[in-house]
Amino acid sequence: MYWCSAVSNSPSLELAIEDVTREIIKKLDGKSPDLGFVFISSHHSSDYESINEKIKSKIPFKTIVGCSASGVIGEGKEFEYLPGISLSAGSLPNVNFKPFHFTQNDLPNPDQSPESWKEITNSDEENPKTIVLFPDPFSVRTEYVLDGLDFAYPNTKIIGALASGGSKPGQNALFIDDATYFNGCAGLLISGNFELDVLVAQSCRPIGEPMIVTRANNNVINELDNDLPIVAIKKLYDNLPEDEKYVMNNALQIGILMDRLGSIDDEITYMIRNISSIDKETGSITIGESITEGQIVQFHLRDSSAAQEELKKMLSEYESKNGEIIKSTLMFSSVGRGKYLLGESHHDINLYKNIIDDKSPITGFFSNGEISPIGDRTYLHGYTSSFAIFKESK
Repeated sequence: MYWCSAVSNSPSLELAIEDVTREIIKKLDGKSPDLGFVFISSHHSSDYESINEKIKSKIPFKTIVGCSASGVIGEGKEFEYLPGISLSAGSLPNVNFKPFHFTQNDLPNPDQSPESWKEITNSDEENPKTIVLFPDPFSVRTEYVLDGLDFAYPNTKIIGALASGGSKPGQNALFIDDATYFNGCAGLLISGNFELDVLVAQSCRPIGEPMIVTRANNNVINELDNDLPIVAIKKLYDNLPEDEKYVMNNALQIGILMDRLGSIDDEITYMIRNISSIDKETGSITIGESITEGQIVQFHLRDSSAAQEELKKMLSEYESKNGEIIKSTLMFSSVGRGKYLLGESHHDINLYKNIIDDKSPITGFFSNGEISPIGDRTYLHGYTSSFAIFKESK
C-alpha cells in the first residue's frame, strides 16, 4: 500500500490541477494510481463538472471520489475559505473498492431489511473494512443514512464528512469518476489488506454536573433531574465568572453521554449537540438530537483552549499506543473550527504532524459535519476534527 498527496491554493484552476497532478505523478514514480480522493474549494464551482475529467486526463485513476469544500486541507496546510484543491492517490494491491451514489428517494424505509440498505451501495460486499461518505447536507438526511448503514454493516467503520462550500441546495458538488452530482450522497466501500483507526476531537469542555433527562419528547428536553432545563441553565450562568458568562451566551452546547462505548477504555465520552432553542414559556430546550428519558447529559461550552487541549491529549494517547506505520490520513475539520475557533491557521494539521506522523500524506477539507463512529454506532458530529488513519494490516 502506497499513498501520496498534493495541495495547491492557486486561484487558477488550470494551474492548481497542473500543480497537484505533477506532484502526484512525481511521487507515484511509476506506481499504479488505483484510488484518488479530491476536494475542491467553491472558488472553482463553475468548473465542478469538468474537474475529474481534467484530473484523469493526467492521472488515470481507476476510481476517484470527493466533493466540494469551503476550504481544503493537505501537506501541512489548511486553506480556509481560500481557493484550493487537495488530491491524494493510492496504489493499493490487495485492496478492493467500489464507488456509489444515491439520493434521498433511493433510501429504504425504516422497516426494510439490511439487504435493502446494501442495495444502495451497489455492492455485494458483505463486510467491508470501511465506508467513506460525502453527503450533500441540503438533500440527504445523513443521520437516517448512518442508522441504516450501521444496520446493514454492523462491523464496518463508517467515516466521511458533509460536502461544503455551497449556501443553498444545488451548490455543493459530489465527484465520482466522470460524474458530478449536485445532490444525494457519494460514497466508497473499501475492503482488503489494511487497517483503519478513527480519532475524533471535540471543541468543548463540560460545565456543571451530569444530569438525568427525566422528561423528554423526541429532541425536546422538558425536565432535567426533575426540574426545568431553563432553571438548570440559569443556575449554571449565575455561578460562572463574568468572563465565562459571555462565552455561555454565545457557545452553550449539550453533551449526551454515550453509554455504548464498545472498545473505548472506560472513558466518559459525550456526543456534543447544538441547543437549537430555549423556550422561556415552558422552560424546555430543543437540541439537535433525539433523546430519551433516563439518558445522562451535561452542558458544555465551545472553547478554544479546550479544543486545543483535547486534540493534543487525544493525539498523544494515540501516538503512545500506535506502533504501526501510517500510510495515509483523511482529515475532516468543521467549518466552525480552524482559525475561527483556534485563532491560528494550520493548527490541527500541524499538531497531528508534530505528534503522530510528519511523513505520511494527509488530505481533507473543512466540512459542514463530520462522520465517525463512537463505540458501535456512527454519528454526525459538529465542531470536531476527525482523522481516518489508514495502515497496512499486520
